[in-house]
Amino acid sequence: MRKYNVLSAAVFAAVLSATSVRAGELAYDHFVPFTPENAIIGHFSPTKKPVLTIKSGAVVKIDGGGGARWGDEDPNKWLKDNKIPGTVADYPALVETMKVLKETPRAEGIANGHLLVGPIFVEGAEPSDSIEVRVLDVMPRIPYGTVGGRPAIGALGDMVPRPFNFVVPLDLKRNAGVFDDKVEVPLGPFMGVMGTCPADSEGPARKSGPPGVFGGNLDCKELVTGSTLFLPVFQKGALFYTGDSHAAQGDGEVTVNAIETANTCTFQFILHKGKKLNAPRAELPDYYLTFGLDPDLDKAMRMAILETIDFLKEKQGYDFFRAYSLASIGVDFRVTQVVDGTQGIHGMIAKKLFVKDANPYWYRAR
Repeated sequence: MRKYNVLSAAVFAAVLSATSVRAGELAYDHFVPFTPENAIIGHFSPTKKPVLTIKSGAVVKIDGGGGARWGDEDPNKWLKDNKIPGTVADYPALVETMKVLKETPRAEGIANGHLLVGPIFVEGAEPSDSIEVRVLDVMPRIPYGTVGGRPAIGALGDMVPRPFNFVVPLDLKRNAGVFDDKVEVPLGPFMGVMGTCPADSEGPARKSGPPGVFGGNLDCKELVTGSTLFLPVFQKGALFYTGDSHAAQGDGEVTVNAIETANTCTFQFILHKGKKLNAPRAELPDYYLTFGLDPDLDKAMRMAILETIDFLKEKQGYDFFRAYSLASIGVDFRVTQVVDGTQGIHGMIAKKLFVKDANPYWYRAR
């Protein structure tokens, strides 16, 4: 028996109203809707026809899917039982998600997984280049998300006797996920999966669950509106994929879920020719981020330290000893997630450390 937190219809109606409020939508060059043709489930493919071909600098708005958490239950009954106003037909994201789940072809041996959109082909991108993905905006498309778990999955999967889920209403006006009548979680919408297509060595249908040096399912809660993700390129055109819509997440993502929802995201793509990266990097208004990824969390930590040292060598011209020392006294290493098979550490390098830098970062809060 699944358990849901149930709020009053009046509360959910207020949340729905707040979710619908959008001010000053960003201009964009291209729009990618969430359709079976544009979607791919649970894996990355180097051979799937690109859903879009763009030039460096293009701004792309992408609708993602999610929110269909009713299993074998009648979806409209599920919405009613959880005090979500209306029916599936009232939510385009749910209609689209159901169509994608029904009609999108599966790769052999991969029946389920992340609902992804892509690939987006970036003209001129070649292996040994990198792409910069500026996250201009991320916003939920539905007025709720869910969080849960099941046996043998997550950080404490051995202690979970049955599947469980909780519905979390989203109040965008107050920037809150209403966990219950006593607890609210600050929202930070982001896409759990953002990545280029992996190298051929990872196979023709690389599962999307574990992240990798190409990015993918990083599940890094810092990659919200105003962040920048830098990704290595392994295939011609980069072949960018995104999905796994989140409304909020704690570092660790310990049950294997964030607040899972459906988002619309707007990205700008910038190609960096000849800029080779060994792993993803990111930038925020006040921080630089490095990543370490490995099935062993200790090895992920080691990788994150080495990536931080390399970053400081490039940025400041430091030798190993000076960079290693600054990493110890000035960099915070945080657990990104511990539930994706390949686990993550990210280093948070504060820009205020660099007292002579002007920090002309592109993002200014609207």
